[in-house]
This record gives sequence, structure tokens and C-alpha cells, in this order.
Amino acid sequence: MICSMMELMEKAVIDVASGEKIGNLCDMEVDTKSACVSALIVAVKSKTNALFGKCERIKIGWGHIRIIGKDAVLVECCEEMKHVIPQKGLFDKIWN
Repeated sequence: MICSMMELMEKAVIDVASGEKIGNLCDMEVDTKSACVSALIVAVKSKTNALFGKCERIKIGWGHIRIIGKDAVLVECCEEMKHVIPQKGLFDKIWN
């Protein structure tokens, strides 16, 4: 299956073990030396700031991706993936 970056960004990310939706793709990491995708970045709704709709981001390495399907990306999630990418808040973006 051939998939464009925009089509990939519309797919939900699902944990294979639990069947739960982790979040939605929001970015990807590319190795410029090999010209290959090395990781997918997933936006996850923050449980502590759910009222304000703030998202946290996790990085899922290419080795943890099992299947990229028509509607979803199935991944094998592990505990060290949880919230590894700090994201600046609105005020940090304005003043920095």
C-alpha cells in the first residue's frame, strides 16, 4: 500500500495489546542519512489537562510499528514511550 504523509496523519494509532486508541499521528521523524522514517509522533490527550484540550506527544520508534492499515496504525506500545516529548504550552510559545 502506498500512503501519502497527509493520509498517514489522518490515521488513528491503536495499541495492539489492549486494542485502545493511543491518539492521532501529528508528526514523524525522518533519518536524513538513510531517507527513512525512524519514528512516528502521536498526539495524546492529556488526562490532567483534558478540560483545556491540551495534548502531550509520544514518540513511537519504527520498530514498534506492526501494521499501517487503511484506517489505523497498529503499534506495540511499551511503558518507556509514555510522554517522552515535552511540548511547550501556549504561554511558553508566546514568551519564548
